[in-house]
Amino acid sequence: MQIGGLGTNSTAKLGGTSQIQKSAKKTVENAMTDGFVEQIKEMARKDAQTGVYMSDEFTQMRQAYKTRYVSPNRSGLQGQVMSFMQRAAMGGNRGNFLMRLLGGYSMKASLGIHSQYNTAEVFAPNGELVGAYTCGGQWVEFPTEAESQFLGDTNLVYLEAYRAARAEMKSAAQGQAPADTATVDIRA
Repeated sequence: MQIGGLGTNSTAKLGGTSQIQKSAKKTVENAMTDGFVEQIKEMARKDAQTGVYMSDEFTQMRQAYKTRYVSPNRSGLQGQVMSFMQRAAMGGNRGNFLMRLLGGYSMKASLGIHSQYNTAEVFAPNGELVGAYTCGGQWVEFPTEAESQFLGDTNLVYLEAYRAARAEMKSAAQGQAPADTATVDIRA
């Protein structure tokens, strides 16, 4: 979902790549450093040896890396939204509001007669929906295009490394005779 009219550029071009996709690709390319890719491959090899695909250690490492280098600062955005919603509820404001948040983000808030009907949506500078405050008072996060692409790219790197490690282990096992079997040389 995109929002326009808040100083954002056109989010889609006819027959071309959208600004969101271009931005996501650049973000992911910057995040996928050689060191990080090697770290993924090493963890895949380690997981292949233990027979566990995408161990908890790997998923936690990837999540922490994604949060640090790819994801928007949702906790900061959530704090700004919650602060606005609380002030609006105490002030008796009603209606729809569009406002700028720190970092170029924007918010579209709908305030009802009672605070339980208040909602807000938060958009990235490129117009992409990143989070929402529901009428139930909950904060809901929406994955960005960059986050989705990052997960896909890291999955692919991991899968290739895992398969290569398993194939190497299998060929090593087939190339060696089991220790408990006897071999006889009948060439005489």
